[in-house]
This record gives sequence, structure tokens and C-alpha cells, in this order.
Amino acid sequence: MKKLLLIGDSIRMNYDRYVRQALEGQAQVLTPDENACFAAYTYYAIGDWEHRLRFGEDVDLIHWNVGLHDVIRFHYDEPMTPPDIYGYYLGRIIRRLKDVYPRAQQIFALSTPGRDEKYVLPWIVRKNKDIDEINRVALGVMEQNGVPVNDLASVVRQYDPDDIYADATHYNYTGAVILAKAVLDKVCPVLGVTPDLSKIRPEEETRTDIRQ
Repeated sequence: MKKLLLIGDSIRMNYDRYVRQALEGQAQVLTPDENACFAAYTYYAIGDWEHRLRFGEDVDLIHWNVGLHDVIRFHYDEPMTPPDIYGYYLGRIIRRLKDVYPRAQQIFALSTPGRDEKYVLPWIVRKNKDIDEINRVALGVMEQNGVPVNDLASVVRQYDPDDIYADATHYNYTGAVILAKAVLDKVCPVLGVTPDLSKIRPEEETRTDIRQ
């Protein structure tokens, strides 16, 4: 059975269960047991996740994202990670994943936009202009390294935010399933499997409480 590794922040934790449900019996869907947080932490944690969780060197495909923590502004300060440093770490993550999972293909997912008007607490703010900037950086890094991109940002922009968001950043069931389907559209041709969308089960809970 093919192995799909999903790495990412709380957005990945919104949709990963639905990807797993749709691929039940066709592919093993693996995930870290925590939020990938910002780029530097993702780079650091890859080896730790493998040591603790033993995904195995035979992972076939890695679909990963990182960025929403990198753009966080505390008390309206500058983003946590400058865009050039973000790009630097993306390159290192690509190489680190190749070292740990030598046979795996990679797909990178662009960071999804938030709802600027919903960030009302000054000590933690995200701005879509910053998300757009890191996505531009990511596109350049992925092109240089031959890594395909899943443009999840464009996917969610097709919908009314009131229909798909649970808060300023995360998604309700509808939004999470939309993202899961967008991920399945990218990974299934690579894995050579066909998702069974009828296995996706509605759940009221959303993963908005895990290190946003």
C-alpha cells in the first residue's frame, strides 16, 4: 500500500482526517502528531517525527505546507519570519525531506488566506498581504527545486468566507472538505489511487485549538 505523508500546520489538521477517510484501504495516510508551526520548526522537527513515529523510508509522497506561523505579527510588529529567511528554510526543508525520505516525491501547498477583519487581538495578527508575499517566495523556491505546488490559496478564494471559515484562520467542515478534495486531486494521480469521497463523514469538531 502506498504511503502518503501530510505535514503542515493547523490547516492540515483541519483536513487530514478527510483525506485519510477518502483513501481508506488504498493508501496509508501518515501525519505528525503536532502542528508543524513555522518553517524553522518544521525543518527541526522532521527528524524528530521520524524517530518517534517511524513513518519509514518507504514514504511515497509528501504533501506539505508551512507559512501561517511565519507571518504572525505580535503587537503589530514585523512578521515572525522575514520572507527571505522563510524561503531559505523552505529550501532546507526540501533537502531534509529528501534525506529522510529518499524515494518520496514532494508537493508543496501554498498558505491559505485568513480573514483580516476577524483578527481583533493585537498580540497575534495575520495579514493577507504577508501571506501573499510568502506564497510568492514559495513559488520561486519550489520552481527552483522542481517541486509541484498545490495552490490551496486560490481554491479557498473561490468561496464565500462566511461559508467555509470557522474563525479568522481555520475552516469549518465545509471548508475542510473542500481543502481535502483539493489535496486528493493532487496526490491521487501521483499515488495511482482513486479516492472514495463517499467515505468522508461529517464532523462538527474543527482543529482550531492546537497551536494556531
